[in-house]
Order: sequence, then structure tokens, then C-alpha cells
Amino acid sequence: MKAVVLAGGKGTRLRPLTYTKPKPLLPLAGEPAIARLVQKLAREGIDEVIVTTNYFAKQLHETLGDGSSYGVRIRHVEEKTPLGTAGSVKNSESLIHETFAVIQGDNQFEFHVNDIANLHRKLDAIATLAVIRVENPSEYGIVEVTDGRVTRFLEKPSAQECFSNMINTGIYVLEPEALKLIPKEKPFDFSRDLFPRMLDSKMVLAGSPMSGFWVDMGDPRSYLRANAWALDSIEAEKGSKKKDSATERFADTISDAATLRRPVHLGKDVRIGKDAVVGPYACIGDGSEISVGAKIAFSVVYENTRIGANTVLDTCVVAENCRIGDRVEIERDTVVGAGTEVGDGSHLTVQSRVGPFVVVQPHTVVEGTVTAFEKDIERICRLLEKAHAGFGLTHEEAKVCGTLCELGEADARTVTRFTNFSYSRTLSVLTGLQERGIAVSFGSIPKMYALAREEVKDARSSS
Repeated sequence: MKAVVLAGGKGTRLRPLTYTKPKPLLPLAGEPAIARLVQKLAREGIDEVIVTTNYFAKQLHETLGDGSSYGVRIRHVEEKTPLGTAGSVKNSESLIHETFAVIQGDNQFEFHVNDIANLHRKLDAIATLAVIRVENPSEYGIVEVTDGRVTRFLEKPSAQECFSNMINTGIYVLEPEALKLIPKEKPFDFSRDLFPRMLDSKMVLAGSPMSGFWVDMGDPRSYLRANAWALDSIEAEKGSKKKDSATERFADTISDAATLRRPVHLGKDVRIGKDAVVGPYACIGDGSEISVGAKIAFSVVYENTRIGANTVLDTCVVAENCRIGDRVEIERDTVVGAGTEVGDGSHLTVQSRVGPFVVVQPHTVVEGTVTAFEKDIERICRLLEKAHAGFGLTHEEAKVCGTLCELGEADARTVTRFTNFSYSRTLSVLTGLQERGIAVSFGSIPKMYALAREEVKDARSSS
């Protein structure tokens, strides 16, 4: 059986993380979420996966490749414009000729797709939804199932409208004929459009009740929950080893006076200082540093980030290339975007959203959302999405981009005055942005610089 994995969304509820990484590439226990999903599908006997992409499509393609490293064949189908959940599958119709599964790229779950397919075949259904019971169904599409058939369906009801605590997980098994009900090249959604149409037409729409872990990691709290589940899964695979293998792998870079509380994941080249406490349920990305006396629990730190001395992270996410100062406190459900600098003694309160590329001055109390280059951040990140190579921007690169957004075009000395960098550093940053297709140059004396046009994916610098 084939599976179609929907991976084109912008993940706006996970911003600022998804300004610089697409949601399917957010790490779970050090591995991209979509890679964990593809490996699960391969273990269940699915041998071909179609990945539908739009936002950060190139990075998804580069990460997953052709699927050979995961034991499946992967085909990438890019939407030029977003087409909705059903519309994106319709866009892949030429590759689908038999019963197939559809899975949201931000889903993580324990149950088996083949169990859904078995009920699907038994009821001779056109489409079968995997459904599961939750405590608060109002955040999802709710479903009423009688004798295996869906009899009522309502997308994201109010509390008063809830007639069931059984919800649609976004995992489906369908027949190719279901695609005939979806218009071509138009936005169309499974929950809002296709399934109500099928019910109105008296088609067999089945519901397969499932049990076990399931999460749609669409917001920071759900993302952290998925990360904790991934750590537990890895811990279960290890068995009851008394000695943590991470301690052996990082003997030269983890202080003997540091404490690791399992479960914990450490990436490559991680450094942990004296009296630091990491875990439980903490993940530290490649090349990151946890300084003396820092405490990190129930949190995720991405790659190449420094956490300062005696800083405390509690149930939060800090993205890549950040510099978090000494004696900083980051409270529950806070998200810090890429390239952010937080000064010594600062306090980020519950559910704050900071970044990307923000500079928080020392001893600042942050509440709510703080965004750098607020009116230009969307454009900067669209250019990043189309960059030729590499992920993310450093704070310096983002500041130069912000300056070019404000000025339109400028020579290097003018950019230097606005950024307060040295002239040589400004030239180096501008050169790097040109090489990645984010900036272009023109003219000669003085040479002028501007951000690349967004619609030109393969812009190269010219003189």
C-alpha cells in the first residue's frame, strides 16, 4: 500500500519555530518528525510514500531524499500554491492507482495503518477515518460512528455543539475513486469539504476506532508532548540499561559534575558544564553548549545554541543558533525562535513567543510575543525558504536582511552604518547571502545590494 504524507503547511501555530524550519522537520528526540513517521510506515510494510510539499519544499526534499535510507521509495510532489489537505492529494492523483493511506505530516502515533485498512476493506468503504477518543474534542473534527460507519461529522465544534468525544486523527485510508470528488487545482479540504460531501451522497465513510498514543504536533504544547513520547520510545528500545550511553559518548565534553536525568537526548558535539542538570525529558541539539549550573527539564534546545550559566529552562523550546545569557529564566510553554539573543538576567514568562532574530536586552521581563523586523519577517523567511543552501539565518544575516528590507537597496557602507557591524564583517555577510540567493548585487562604484526577488527561486548575484 502507498501512503501520501501531507507536508506542505506553514505551521503558523508553531511560530516562531516554523519561520526557519518547516513543521515536519522539527526534531523529535534529535530526528526530524517526518523521518520518524516515514520509518514507522516502512516498518508496517508501506513501500512507497508520496510527500506533498509547498512551504520549505527544497529542505524537505534534501532531508528525505529518495527514501532509500528509510527502506521506502519517496516521491516528492510540490504544490505551487497551497491546495488544502484534499487538494494536495488530488495534485498527486497520477501516482495513485490503488487503495492508499493519507497521513498528516505532523502526526505521530502508535497504532497501525494496516488495522485501518482491514476495516476499510471489510466495509467496502470509499474512505475510512482513524478516530480516537480525547478529553477535549472541540479542537478537532468530531465523529459519530455506528457499526463502523461514520454517521455524523462536524469540524472543530464549539463546546455546546460536541455530540461525541471521538475525533478525526487526520489519518485515512481511501480508494482512488474518492479523488474524483475533488476539484483540480483548487483548495479543497478533507474535513470541511470531501467528507461532508460523501455523507450527503450516502457513500460508505467508515470510522476505525484506534487506541494508544496519537498527537497532532500543531502547537508548542503538543510538540513537547510528541518529543516526550519519542524519548520514551527510545528509552523502551534501550531496555533497562543502568548506564546512560550518552555519558560514554560525551566523556570528553560532559563535566563529571554534570547530571543527566533520563530520558535525555544529546546530539553530536554537545558540551555540558559543571553542576548543570539536563533532564528529564530534555533534548539538546548538535553543537550546543549547556553552561555551568544551567538546569533544563522537559525542554528542547536545537542545534548550535548556547545556554548560559545558571539559566533555567522549564518545558520550553529554544531554536537553532540562539545565545541565551547567564541567569535567564524561561518559563513553561515559551518558544524562542532561531538566532535570538537573550541578555543576562532576563525572564521570559509563561507562553511567550520570542524571535526569530530578536535581541532581548539584559534584565528584561518578556511577556507575550516579540518579533524582530515585524513588518518584514514574512518576506525574510520566504527568501530563506528559497535559499540555495543551508538552513536558517544567523542573527547578523537577519539584521542585514532587515536593513535591506527597510532601505530597498544600499551599498555596503550604508548597511554597515545601520547594523553597527564592521565594514569587513558586513561585506562577509552580504557575500554569504549572495551565495545562498537571498541577496543580489549590481552596479560597480559603489556596488549596491538588495534582497532577491521572492518569485525568482534561482536568482544569482550579478555585477
